[in-house]
Amino acid sequence: MIRFKLDPASPSPIYSQIIEQVRWAVAAGVLRPDDELPSVRNLASQQLINPNTVARAYLELEREGLVTKKRGTGTYVSPQAARLSDENRTRMVAEVLDKALRQAVEIHMSPDQIRKIFEERLKALEDER
Repeated sequence: MIRFKLDPASPSPIYSQIIEQVRWAVAAGVLRPDDELPSVRNLASQQLINPNTVARAYLELEREGLVTKKRGTGTYVSPQAARLSDENRTRMVAEVLDKALRQAVEIHMSPDQIRKIFEERLKALEDER
């Protein structure tokens, strides 16, 4: 089961935080096809947020195909989530890398410097495994 960590002080809206956390959980394999998400009411009461906020996030996830609603029983990770999570993983990592690369370019780092840092960090992560 996913444990949501929502930050009301974040510039990102709460519903967007829910969406991103579900995407990450599916991409990381924490949530698998047919896993049940917390009910709208349950999540809203746990997080002290409006149920409409949770419903909005779940609706967007359903539009993406990551979750399905089963009438009367709840919201579940969809069977095609594994395929979609591959696409999401690529997109999420690309977004993070784009941000880091933009910052590196803004502080006038050369492509060679950026490559060197990337390769060093990647090697350090591989060594940790």
